[in-house]
Formats: sequence, C-alpha cells, structure tokens
Amino acid sequence: MRLRHKKWAPAIIARHPDTALGPEALEKGLPLFDCLEIGSGRGRFLLEKAKANPTLRFLGIEINYNAFSIAIKKSEDTSYLPTMKNYAFLNVPFAKALPLMAKGSVREIYLNFPDPWPKKRQFKRRLTFPSRLAEYYGLLKKGGKVFFKTDNKDLFSASEQYFAQFGGFAIEFSGIYEADDPSDVMTEFEAKFRGLGQPIYRIVARKE
Repeated sequence: MRLRHKKWAPAIIARHPDTALGPEALEKGLPLFDCLEIGSGRGRFLLEKAKANPTLRFLGIEINYNAFSIAIKKSEDTSYLPTMKNYAFLNVPFAKALPLMAKGSVREIYLNFPDPWPKKRQFKRRLTFPSRLAEYYGLLKKGGKVFFKTDNKDLFSASEQYFAQFGGFAIEFSGIYEADDPSDVMTEFEAKFRGLGQPIYRIVARKE
C-alpha cells in the first residue's frame, strides 16, 4: 500500500531529534539498542514493545519516509507519553545501517510482514533469504532470536527452507500462529489480516 506524502511530517520529525533519526545518524553513530525491528512501518509494534519493556532499548528501521513519519506522530499519542524514550526510529536502508551495528550485541530481531518479493529474480531481497540470515546471525548474541511473521504462505514456506539452508539457528516455532504469545504485539497489518480471517505464519529462531 502506497502512503501519501504527509505535509506535517517535517515539523513532527523536527520535534523528536533523539527518536526520529535520518541519514545524519549514520555519521553521528547509532543509539545503543537491544532489540531491532527491520521494516518498522507505522511504529505500533515497536512502541508497544518499548512501553512493555522499559529496561530494554529498541531500534526500528524503516526505509519509507511516510511510514516513518507516521510512527513518529504515533509516538506523540497520550498512550505512549509515559513511555521512557527507550526507542528510536531510523529512516535509512538497513544495508547502510548494518556496518555501524556491533556484532553479537542484539537480543531480538523482528521481521513483521515484510515484502514477499514474489518474483524469482527478487528472492535475494527477501528479509529471510540466507544471506540476510547470516547478517542477523552476526548481530545476535548467543541465544538471541529472530521473530518472523507473515500472511504470505509462499514466503513462509520459502523462509522455512532458507533457515534450514543457512543452519546455525534452532527453530523454536514454525507454523500457523494463533497469537498465543503474551510477549508479542499485533501489528497493524496483522490486525487487518486476522480481521479478514487470514492465517498468520510465524517462525521463531534462536542463535545456537
């Protein structure tokens, strides 16, 4: 879904220099974080996780400027105002931020409803492709986890194969997800798909 340009975005982003980060953060250095969401979208997942886990630090990376700006606006909602600023959103491609991230430092990585890139020539762009899994493996602490959710059955099936091909991860869960994990947060996409009666697929993988 294409998001329209938000005229109010620059002003709101300017109000949050510590949590609304752009390309300049690549020069200044990224904030410390324990948990990483790649493709943080409109921000609900990350904000809710940060609110529920005040002792952890969260970083959300979102390449789409409009989605990024909506996340920053959402952080101004009164329901998040009591939240300690234990989060930040970064509006750059993950590939550009990766070299600045310390190896073996991340506790959890979240991949929520990423683009399925359905054409064969696009498969390498999938966030669960083996080369991507190698990047996550390097970032994670021993015992750190990758949490992947999708409504796309083909992407899910391919991702099971990608994890098997890469190795290095112990699969703790793989299959249809009934939203029975109390520590999880339902994203905007997940709420929409569940409302339509569509199954949600999940993989939870632990770095061995």
